[in-house]
Amino acid sequence: MAKILVVDDDTELLEMIWLLLEQRGGHQVILSTDAADGLAKALADPPDLAIIDVMMPGISGYDLCRRLRANPLTASIPIIILTARGQPVDRQAALDAGADDYMAKPVMMAELLERVNDLLAEKAAQKAPVLTGTILLMSLRGGVGVTTLAVNLAAALAQIGGHSPPAREIEESNVPPVEGTEGGGAVCLVDLCPSSGHVALQLGLRPDPNWSGLIGTNVPDAEVVAAHLLQHASGLRVLASPVFPLVGPGLSRTAVQTILKILQQRFVATVVDAPSVLNEMTMAALEVASVVGLVVTAEAPSVQTTIGTLRVLRRWSAKLQIILNQCTPGAQLPTGTIERALGRPLMWTIPFDPAQARALAQGAPLALHNPSSPLAQAVRGLAQALNR
Repeated sequence: MAKILVVDDDTELLEMIWLLLEQRGGHQVILSTDAADGLAKALADPPDLAIIDVMMPGISGYDLCRRLRANPLTASIPIIILTARGQPVDRQAALDAGADDYMAKPVMMAELLERVNDLLAEKAAQKAPVLTGTILLMSLRGGVGVTTLAVNLAAALAQIGGHSPPAREIEESNVPPVEGTEGGGAVCLVDLCPSSGHVALQLGLRPDPNWSGLIGTNVPDAEVVAAHLLQHASGLRVLASPVFPLVGPGLSRTAVQTILKILQQRFVATVVDAPSVLNEMTMAALEVASVVGLVVTAEAPSVQTTIGTLRVLRRWSAKLQIILNQCTPGAQLPTGTIERALGRPLMWTIPFDPAQARALAQGAPLALHNPSSPLAQAVRGLAQALNR
């Protein structure tokens, strides 16, 4: 069953399409009689396919199609354009706007259902896997929301890959920790903080076991690493940080790199929450990572710290991406000012979301429990951008 958005100001046609797709096709259908409303519904809860009429008041179907293609949340969904005009030039206009298919009215319902199912089958066959590799998120200035982004990004990557169950199932599930190497999920989340990290807390998990049990083992094997992973109800696997701050260096460089390479072989994507210090563990993870997200907030001290970080890590410049996280409401430094100061463009911006405070208190990440929230939508867009 697919989720299909239908936007048309002809209410009779909407009802016919609804009956066709739900009763005959077995799909879930979202209806809208207005292009602006249709766009809002698509961004709040991205559909698997959209059927759009051209002639509508306000925003035209072509403009709606372009806006869906321009947004990372909806850029890849199949789109069918419906129009009363059936000339070759109209078909070309639909394709130029980004549509995958074009049908002239009056629409033959059996043919519409066939085209819908064909496009959904093509999308399933061509679906790209979630980014393979290790994504490291870090900032040398604490309190900029690195852990929140890491948790929500891992959840979003799992959802894109189809490895995360619906929120209701997550809330009802009581999944035990992972044992052995069977049943590996698609995404693993690693908390490298040596001073009582908060990844497990944000997921509502008890951080036992954690990677402190791997200290002293320079070359842990896959079975040992798997035995130290927690499993969240969403399907995420988690290598948690110790409950109490460590005295000493923590894991060796060799151990960190060995662990991450083992996780790379078992999981499609590994997200690492790095500590806000360039210790041996951070540097080891930096060398293994395929992408490094430097998290910055729109405040002068954070920008200054990021300037220094870019200079120190210039050897890995090709891996580095800047992510602006707006942790607080109110006036912010302009994006252009931040980019000029850093000498690099921002890859992505995460907006301030007042719902995040409650999510932290409840151990319920927004990406899993409130996917229509601004933060969840922005993080999903980031995940999709990384997946290209």
